[in-house]
Amino acid sequence: MLHLAAFDLENRGHMAERNVKVGEQGWNRKKPAAAPKRMTQAERTALSDQRMFNAAMQLITVHGTHNTTLKEVGEKAGYSRGLASGRFGSKEALFNELVTIFNRRWKAESRTKIGNHTGFRAFHTAVDAVIYFMVENTDYVRAMFILYYETIGSSHLLRERLADQHSAYRRDAARWVEEAIESGDARPNSSPERFAIYYTSFLFGVIYQWLVSPETIDFKKALENFRDSAVAEIASEKYLKTYGPPRPQGVF
Repeated sequence: MLHLAAFDLENRGHMAERNVKVGEQGWNRKKPAAAPKRMTQAERTALSDQRMFNAAMQLITVHGTHNTTLKEVGEKAGYSRGLASGRFGSKEALFNELVTIFNRRWKAESRTKIGNHTGFRAFHTAVDAVIYFMVENTDYVRAMFILYYETIGSSHLLRERLADQHSAYRRDAARWVEEAIESGDARPNSSPERFAIYYTSFLFGVIYQWLVSPETIDFKKALENFRDSAVAEIASEKYLKTYGPPRPQGVF
């Protein structure tokens, strides 16, 4: 099951719909519990959004973006056929909301794990953060990258969002190499721009292959191997003497 929200509106919604019954227990009767607070309109809207987002991702995973309709999203979420259309207006607008939430979560978890690290340490931690996010949210990541890749040719808006994501990753990778050069951990003739393209090409290429053939692509091992070999490629003598080769047994 795919889940977007970190808050438990689902349970609160069920509680709000229940009737509180007080049994007659004589002198041993306990004081009746207070009736649960009713959800506000904003909370009911957030709950219905959450359910429709989850329904959309399930449909995308099974049927793809082109065969997913707003009518099906509303019905699968347990609402009327027209609610998704009334709320979002178009599939592109719904998909854009999914991308916004996904990017926010991915970015927040990466930043939390990277913290104040810089240079190679930041790069190492960033790759670990990607692995962790994919392991902990496998179905979610699969649905979102199906959405990304299937809409490249049909949605200018989502193509721009994906391009922005790639650009952000290249900027981060280039900055980490610049920091490694400045600290003396990377060779001074290392190219931050080439490293950034190398990194993002491998990362998103592995994800694409994993979408096509998840049973044959071990993305965790592939990303760990890439991380170590990429650092070994540009590490300075000083770094290697201090920390040793990232992969003493060889590259890939």
